[in-house]
Amino acid sequence: MNLRHHIPNTCTLLNAFSGMAAIFFLSQGGIDKALFFWGLCYFFDVLDGFSARYLKAESDVGKQLDSLADAISFGVLPTYFLFTLCETGYPLLSLGCIIYLLGVILRLARFNVVESKTIFFQGLSSPLAALLVGWVGIQLAPLPLYCYPLLASLLAFLTNAPLPLLKTQGFHHVPRHFLMFAGFVLVLGIGLQLLFEISLLIPLGLLLYLLLSLTTFHRLKYKS
Repeated sequence: MNLRHHIPNTCTLLNAFSGMAAIFFLSQGGIDKALFFWGLCYFFDVLDGFSARYLKAESDVGKQLDSLADAISFGVLPTYFLFTLCETGYPLLSLGCIIYLLGVILRLARFNVVESKTIFFQGLSSPLAALLVGWVGIQLAPLPLYCYPLLASLLAFLTNAPLPLLKTQGFHHVPRHFLMFAGFVLVLGIGLQLLFEISLLIPLGLLLYLLLSLTTFHRLKYKS
């Protein structure tokens, strides 16, 4: 393994480091610092994939390393965040949040073994699932305590459900007027955020992503 292979792997390790740093600051009550490192997880997750493709440095080691880092940053970290949203007096509700982590681990294992050669993922990716956990915890908390294990269960199901969700290159197959409609809805979401001081971009974006993916899948299936 030459030097260029170490560059994306270093980014992957920085992803894992950022995830553990976010967990540490959450445990200390430093929510702002935790969110900063949580954001770095996404930055390094994108950077390792980009650098691996750009340098033609993709490898089996990098693939396994990426899943291990994602298990921390988009599995353990969101699960711990859900723990912090539950009161310590209800341990069963808190333990129910572990279902989310189990779903993410299962999804990552399946992805490593059965890699899709199409333009679609199977199931919601762990970074997107973690993004929704973060949005619920920041924008909607506090919720009734039973909502958090229910959210964990729903996301565990969605990450492993047979849902065809577009990869980045798949958006070339989405009709332009669909993309224009999605852009309009996102602009509307920004307007609602300014009016009501609550960000709807993440749930709106995920909903649009789901709709665009399903309509594109059925359109291509019908053509074939």
